[in-house]
Order: sequence, then structure tokens, then C-alpha cells
Amino acid sequence: MAQATVHTELCRNLRRLSLLTAGLVLMVGLVVLIAWLAGIESLKGLRPGLPTMKANTALGFMLSGATLVLVGLPEPTAFTRRAAQVGAGLVILLSGLTFAQYVFDVDLGIDRLLVEDPRRGVELGYPGRMAPNTALCFILLGVSLLCIEVKTRLVGWPSQYLAALAALITLVGFVGYLYGQQEFPGLSRYAQMAVHTTVCFLLLSVGVFFARPDRGFMRVITHSGLGGVLSRWLLLPALVLPVLLGGLALMGYRAGAYALPFALALIAVGNAVAFTALVWGASFALDKAEVRRQRAEEERMRLEAREQAARAEAAAQHRERSRAEAAEREAQRAVRTREEVLAIVSHDLKNPLGSISLTTQLMRRLLPPGAEGERLLKHTHTIERSVERMDRLIKDLLDMASLQAGQFKLVLGRYAVDDLVRDGLVLLEPLAIEKRVELRTRLPRERYWVECDRDRFFQVLSNLVGNALKFTPEGGTVTVQVVPGEGFIRFCVKDTGPGIPAEALPHLFEPFWQVEGTGKKGTGLGLTISRGLVMAHGGSLEVESEQGQGSTFSFTLPRPSSQAERERTPESPVH
Repeated sequence: MAQATVHTELCRNLRRLSLLTAGLVLMVGLVVLIAWLAGIESLKGLRPGLPTMKANTALGFMLSGATLVLVGLPEPTAFTRRAAQVGAGLVILLSGLTFAQYVFDVDLGIDRLLVEDPRRGVELGYPGRMAPNTALCFILLGVSLLCIEVKTRLVGWPSQYLAALAALITLVGFVGYLYGQQEFPGLSRYAQMAVHTTVCFLLLSVGVFFARPDRGFMRVITHSGLGGVLSRWLLLPALVLPVLLGGLALMGYRAGAYALPFALALIAVGNAVAFTALVWGASFALDKAEVRRQRAEEERMRLEAREQAARAEAAAQHRERSRAEAAEREAQRAVRTREEVLAIVSHDLKNPLGSISLTTQLMRRLLPPGAEGERLLKHTHTIERSVERMDRLIKDLLDMASLQAGQFKLVLGRYAVDDLVRDGLVLLEPLAIEKRVELRTRLPRERYWVECDRDRFFQVLSNLVGNALKFTPEGGTVTVQVVPGEGFIRFCVKDTGPGIPAEALPHLFEPFWQVEGTGKKGTGLGLTISRGLVMAHGGSLEVESEQGQGSTFSFTLPRPSSQAERERTPESPVH
């Protein structure tokens, strides 16, 4: 009851904030429109030389702010709902016509609807016309307000996706101003938003989320459980930290405190340390939740066994059943805890990764031309590789949790074995060439078929072959062999590496476990996930290894029961 009260109060406060942001946007639009009518230049662009908020843009903010006020009312009537639909429709109409003028290179006269801009040949060369990205953001937010009560099976609440996209487009310009952008050369010339325009769009996007805090993305944040608490604690630092680190490093560079390579290094190291700590913290929390779930499940099974043994004694049976029920409540709490942490990993940590990529793209604009610029470009590549590795870790954690919860879904199909192997090794051949390791295949002369999820087959094969290439020294060999069996197909990956110590073999498939002393680092989840995927297909994953003699990982997949599972083909060579 207390948690429900906290959730209700938080949602109520967020709705109030939505009304406040809507009122602020409406007032800004009204003030700028008055400035155009009265000729007050200082309120149009805030500072000479910066882009101005056009009169139609101010009108759009007035309509959007008023519409957000209407949809955010605690007790809407039929009239207010219809008025909100009309307001959203006017926003879409105004911005859609403006965007059409750019697309079809026509002048519909709407740029002079309220007031005519006396300046010519400035900004985009269309006096009084809002920028294309401004019109696009109005279209997205107008549609978002129009369908704020719509829920679909495919994406849930599309209103929040549209508002998030508008915020992302606006965030580019907003961060650019924070980093001191003064000019808009090249492609950025078509993305000239005024400073107060970017702020108003961000307020509108936030207002759309706050207007319905118990739906979609916001439901994770306002939830009263562990996931909600962690997301409210982590979300703001995760969004602000990358931009702040980039800004501080840029300030120091412009002040001459250090060179640009050192600034990029500061950004890369700071972001890598911060977000690696967040990801690993979440992964440890997941692991602890899973341990609690397994203990609760084991306790429930023990209690059920005792219940069957003491069936004759009614009193003892009742006590045992009560204990079993208590353990099963505990198991449900552990599952909910894991799912809440998963929501943080999959949603709250992916947004900061996008912010890191955005920061890297903005920093590239400062790279000098020539050889020095090429050297500095390597630092940005370091940042991107860190983002990719963290994204891979998030996906591995999600796969592992789905497998352990028994909620993993496969898209099964019937595929030819030789085609699967060849297609799966295409992306691994460049890695083998780079490491100077020979990658061989041994396929049967007859064509065989398996029933599997094609993408998950590639994931298992890529994990096993990738590990083999990683541990095989230069000049060695990695062989992928297919061996038909009765009712199954066995896929073997054999390498000529150093082999695995006997004492390490029992631990290979444990999560986050790695062989000590190899110098090779990874997430420690690849083999665990691969075994889970194979078992989900009804197969098995095994390993044979002798130290100094290499290793062989093999897994099986079922063959289809169709009588036409094999087709004779010309003999295929051994590579």
C-alpha cells in the first residue's frame, strides 16, 4: 500500500510539471510573437548573429503548449479532448505545409501569414520561414499529442517514441550551443534552430512524457520497485554526464590548457569508466537476483518432496504447503527484481550510449585537416569501440536473463547445413586473415538440413569460432566440421591453440568465468549464452581439450523429420 501511494504521488507531481512546461512554452511563443509584431529584435534571436525564432515557430509553440495543457488536465471533458485534437491538428498543418515548401521548392505564402521578415538573404534564404528540422520536430510533437491516448501491439505507446525522436533532433542543436557553436556551415546550415527554440522543444518533449507518467518508458521510472528507484537515481547523471564531460574537455582545449588529443582521451576514459561501472554494477545485481531465485526454487522443491512423504499427516502436510507457498512468493520477488534491473540495463543505459556517440560526432567537427586530423580520428574510434563493447555486453546480459527465465523465443526454420556454415563464416574470415590463422571447413558431400533459428545459429557459431581464433597463435588452424548423426547434425570447431587446463573445464559454462593467465578478456558470457541457445533448440554443447593439444567445441541441432530432408548435390571440396 505504501509503495502504491508513492507511485501515485510521483505520477501526480509529474503531471503538474507537464502543465508547468506547457505553460512556459506557451508564454515563450507569445512573447516572441509579440516581439515580431512590435519589432523587438533582441527577443527574436536572444543575441545578434544567432538564428531567430520565426513568427510561425512562435505560433507553433503557442498551439503546442496550449494543446499539452489540455491533454494534461486531471479531469478532461469531451470539449477539452476535442479542442486538444484541433490544436494538435493545427500544429501538424502549419509545420507540414512549411516542410512541404522545402520538399517541393514552392512558396505557399504561409511564411508571411502573421508578419513579414524584412531581412533578405539570411540564414536559409527564406525570410520568415522556420528551418526544416524545426518543422519536422513540430510534426513529430503534433502527431505525438494527437495520438497520446493510442496504444499499439507493435510498439506500445507511439506518442512517447515520437516525442523522444523530436528531443533527440533538438538535442543536437542544444548541445551545439552549449559547446559554443556560432556558425552553421555545410549541412548544419539546414538545422539552424534558435537557442530558445531548442529549449522549448526539449520542454515539450519532456512534457509529453510527464503527461502520461504511468505508461511506456515512464512506467519504468515511476515504478515503486527497485527498478524505479535505480532508474530515478541513474537516469539524470547518465544523460548529463557525457555532455558535461565533453563540454569540460572542450573548454580546457579552447583555453589552451592541453591539446585536442588529450581532450579526446579525457572524454574517452571518463565515459568508459563511468558507463562500464554502471553496466557491471547492473550485471552483478542481476547475478545476485538469479542466485536468490535459484535458492528459492530449490527450497520450494525440497518442501514439495517432504509434503509427498508426509501425506498421511494432515497437520504436517499443511505446514509443508505453507512453507512451499512462502518460498514461491520469494521466488516471484526475485524474478521481479531481475526484470526491473533488466529494464534499467536495456533502456536507461542505452540512452547514455547514444549520448556518447552524439558527443563523438560533435567533437569530429573540431578535428584539423591533414595527418594530425587522421591521428586524432583514432581517438574517436576508440570511443566508438567502447560504445560497441558496452552495447554487446548489454545484449549478452539480456540474452542470459531470458534463457535463465525460460522466456527465450526461437524463430525456427529449415536450412541447408552447408549454406548455414558458409554464411556464418563470412564475417569471421577477415578476423582469421588479420590473425594469420587458417580457417578451414569440412562439409559432407551430401546436402543435409537442420531445423533452427538462423540468427541464433550464427550467434553460437560466431562465439565458438571467434574464441578459437582468439586463442589460436599465428600460423595455426581453426577447422569447422559438420558430422551427420541419427536425428541430429553435429557442428565441431577445432583449433590448434594451447588447450584448456583440466581444472578449468568444469567452469567453462559458468557466467562471468574466464580462464586465468590467458591475457584474453571478454564478458565471460559467450559460452554460457551459446549453451543456453543450443539447449533451447533441443541440442547439447560439449568441449574436449587437452593442454598443449588444442580444443574442440561441438554442438548438435535436430534434423527435420521430413522424408525429403536430404538432396543429392555435386561433391563439395574440402577447404
